[in-house]
Amino acid sequence: MQRGVSKNLLILSIFFFGVVAASAQVSTHRLAEADSLFKNKRYTQSLEQYRTIFEQKQFSPAMLLKMAYIEEGLQRTGEALYYLNLYYNVTDDQAVLEKMEELANKHSLEGYEQTDTSRFLSFYNDYHWSVGLGLMALAVFLLSLSFYLKRKKEMLWPSITALLVVLALLGVHNTLGERAASGIVSQENTYLMDGPSPGASVISVVESGHRVEILGKKDVWIKIRWKGVTAYVKQNRLLPLSL
Repeated sequence: MQRGVSKNLLILSIFFFGVVAASAQVSTHRLAEADSLFKNKRYTQSLEQYRTIFEQKQFSPAMLLKMAYIEEGLQRTGEALYYLNLYYNVTDDQAVLEKMEELANKHSLEGYEQTDTSRFLSFYNDYHWSVGLGLMALAVFLLSLSFYLKRKKEMLWPSITALLVVLALLGVHNTLGERAASGIVSQENTYLMDGPSPGASVISVVESGHRVEILGKKDVWIKIRWKGVTAYVKQNRLLPLSL
């Protein structure tokens, strides 16, 4: 019986990895085809191929950048900014922030202002992993030191105080490293409501391309922050900036 179970598991494993490999091969072939179309300036055809790959949860930074380029050329600013945002989330390429701000200013779009705080958080995020490792190493050292001092029956409070401070800094560090959930308004004449209901009052009617902070979700409504106030938008009119 055990031999039979092992055999079945082996067959399932072979089948699973075979499907994954076949899928990867198809996506690689399609990506090469899309890149070839892009190179030959057949942009709409290449965009169709890129979208198919993207819908399969597969992408490359270069692909996202090309999709943004094509969407901008087609005058679809919201989609162009969507792919530029995703590209930035993957690469932390500071140059793309200037491009997004340029597009946003050109079309009077909200949510792209670069404040001193946002610049600091962007810079800090580049070194987030290294800083986290350093703080964890320091916390382990201080904990070990505290045990050592306890065994020696020496004064503990300086090392314990330092450990608590480092742990507090680690907590703040983890919070700072989290990008706030955000999304791009994807359609023209999108209604922002003051409640999660078609019968709620309209706060504003906006065009595509605005970037908003996502606060939560209720049924088919996404709770967002718009110009400092809470609003709701239908989920099919918002593209979440997540991969």
